Amino acid sequence: MSYKIFLLLLSTFSFSGLLRAQTVGGESFTNITIVVPFRDASLQIKTWANQEEQIDFRKDTILAGRCTSAYTATELAHYLEKTLLQTKIFFSDVRPANGFFIELVIKNMASKDCSYRIEPVIGGILITGEGRTGLLYGGYEFLRMQGWRWYGIGEEGQIVPQKRIDLVLPEKMKIGLPSFNLGRGFYMSTALKQSTDLLLWMSRNRLNLISYGAATGPLANKLGMLFNNGGHIFEQILDPERPMLSGKTLWNEHPDWYGLPKDGKRKKDLVLFTQFCASQPDLVKFCGEELLALLMGKWKQADLINLWGFDTWGSSCTCDQCRKLGNNTDQSLHFFSAIRDYLNVAKHEGRLDHDVRMILCAYEGTCTITGPENQVPQNLIDAGDVVTFYPINRCYAHSFYNLECSANATYSHHLTSWINGKSQLGVFLGEYYNVSKYEDLPVMYTNTMRHDIPGHFNAGCRGMTYMHIPLVNWGPRTLTQILYAQLAWDVTTDVDAFLEEYFANWYGPFAPKMKEVYQKTEEGWQYISQWRNWYYSILSQLLKWNGCLPNMELTLTDHLGIAAEAVQKGLTSIEMMNTALRLTDESRKIVGNTPYDQRVSEDYRSLRYGLQIMELMTGMVAYYEALRLHNSNLADKEWSNIERISHEMDTYWIPIGFKEDYYKMDLVSKDALTRTQLKDLIQRCKEFRLENDLPVEL
Repeated sequence: MSYKIFLLLLSTFSFSGLLRAQTVGGESFTNITIVVPFRDASLQIKTWANQEEQIDFRKDTILAGRCTSAYTATELAHYLEKTLLQTKIFFSDVRPANGFFIELVIKNMASKDCSYRIEPVIGGILITGEGRTGLLYGGYEFLRMQGWRWYGIGEEGQIVPQKRIDLVLPEKMKIGLPSFNLGRGFYMSTALKQSTDLLLWMSRNRLNLISYGAATGPLANKLGMLFNNGGHIFEQILDPERPMLSGKTLWNEHPDWYGLPKDGKRKKDLVLFTQFCASQPDLVKFCGEELLALLMGKWKQADLINLWGFDTWGSSCTCDQCRKLGNNTDQSLHFFSAIRDYLNVAKHEGRLDHDVRMILCAYEGTCTITGPENQVPQNLIDAGDVVTFYPINRCYAHSFYNLECSANATYSHHLTSWINGKSQLGVFLGEYYNVSKYEDLPVMYTNTMRHDIPGHFNAGCRGMTYMHIPLVNWGPRTLTQILYAQLAWDVTTDVDAFLEEYFANWYGPFAPKMKEVYQKTEEGWQYISQWRNWYYSILSQLLKWNGCLPNMELTLTDHLGIAAEAVQKGLTSIEMMNTALRLTDESRKIVGNTPYDQRVSEDYRSLRYGLQIMELMTGMVAYYEALRLHNSNLADKEWSNIERISHEMDTYWIPIGFKEDYYKMDLVSKDALTRTQLKDLIQRCKEFRLENDLPVEL
């Protein structure tokens, strides 16, 4: 299908296209029959809809299709009963002789294809899914036409239309095609990140990529999700201290498996800072068996597995065999091509009982951000293996495709080397909207997302993912989640119209004021990457400081300028966030007992935390610079402010945190000061001041 035809089809189903519908009223909707083409549907529909625990969705495709069809029917019935007055809803396996009907059809019950169509037919409408997932999405689209929206998680996140007697019906066939057809969702490695409410929210907003977990896996199967498990697993598989059957450690038994560093000397305590040697056949067999055990065990349900190298920002192996393979990425692809062959043989031999695709990574931490110099091994292409491009230090003050931004221009160049070079692999774009350095902050990405996500599609990306969606207390980040979902489904969305509807639905009479809150918040945190990202940010440099008298200037980006300019920009951001907090507080005090009460209050708590983070960050830079310049009066003043903010942040919790380790199930709850990541630095600064008899609030 050509790109122009694709966009033409999408245009009939864009967000603005939902406005083009006719209202048919009166007696036609006294009785509505939902037709599910399985015998005895009238009696068994609710039973089938909840049989996911009993079905092998990979093998029992007919039962899988029946379960998802029945569930779609019950969802339609549930929401239509809340929409319509004086209407009775029935289930049947055939079209009724009288009354209006909604017929549900799946073309390929073994498929998780997300596309669908809704077409008017004599006496009713026909919703057809190319796969199970598509049928469910078609059902939710029909409900969306009636006015339903699912902005947040749970019932509190729903927008409920006013009850009426009419249905909104399509004038002509509506076609739903996902812009990012490889998958749209989240990378969620931690075993505890399993949420029924999140899965339901994702399904209703047409996101389909999630990690499989035992607690929610059956439901996710019913919803037609794609499962992507794995991640940075080789640190554990190739732990040099790992005991072997011989009684030796892995390091003692196979030192040649670890990459040869540039100085030509392998050292046990540094081996994870060089990518493992891609030229070792025995290493392929060892890792292949490890992966087989996972794929026939805890990853048995996985459709895709993330296989990423060591996340160490080190270097690649420099042995003669590896250097002959090409650049760092060529080395990585050579290794994973051998892994692909190993899995293919295991499948042929019956030791692997299902197909699985690999997701490799284009990422600085694994030395693979640049595309390959040589052709990608054909077996990776044939298997449908893909790569996710992770621009971890990108700038959010500018669009990803703004070539005047040095950071983003570099990443855009690297992405082009993957898509327009010799790769030929499908490409996901992995964003960082809530990764650990930014976690829980009320950072808004509306202005960049509206350009970036269509830009990723136009560049050739066909999958979207991001790290890591929060499970609770979304606050203003609700807009990030819902806009991400909408644009990942349809890059032609009229964002202005979407935002207008969002604010009207979510905040009602407070929409104008909350629009200003969001604008101030987004502008105030536009330099989030420069303040808090990895390696090059202010936060990264402060965390390396011992708290004593600095002997060198902070190295800042061209976006923030010198330290004095960074402080001034921080103060400007603080002013914006204070305005946002004041406007939110004004709304919070007058909303009363309405649906908007909890939303505005949650925004207020999030914004308060964000304001204090920016005050602390700005104060630390000002304090550092005052010490460096031996301006004791200014340093004492800044330190007093730092202590005040620190004491306040030490008095409340940021409720839930997850240790980002696939193999662990650890839940943590940190005080706000600890969550800033600056607590230990502040203690080091305090010790220095005590040792030098400088003013300290004890």
